[in-house]
Amino acid sequence: MANTYTSLHYHFTFSTKNREPWIAAEIENRVWAYIGGIARHHRMIALQVGGIEDHIHALVMAPPMRSPSEIAQYLKGDSSKWIHEEFPKLRLFEWQDVTVDSRLASPKSQM
Repeated sequence: MANTYTSLHYHFTFSTKNREPWIAAEIENRVWAYIGGIARHHRMIALQVGGIEDHIHALVMAPPMRSPSEIAQYLKGDSSKWIHEEFPKLRLFEWQDVTVDSRLASPKSQM
């Protein structure tokens, strides 16, 4: 019987509401690290997370049972909640729309 390996990589880009510069240099590394932790918590791997004050990029490897919209919901929802709790001055912080570039690697079969 053949074994199948699937590797799903998603590139998420989402901005702050109205492209407001909420993510200051002093907190950005903590935000990127937290988003990586969100991915781990939901059984995904954040291969790279970064951005600037008004948007982020996250390259995530996820299992086939996770839809792109579900992944975006986790990343945006969990990080927004954490930002509000961790940085009270950012209580008006919001994420805006998300863009996803998904690539499905060809399944590799082993005999």
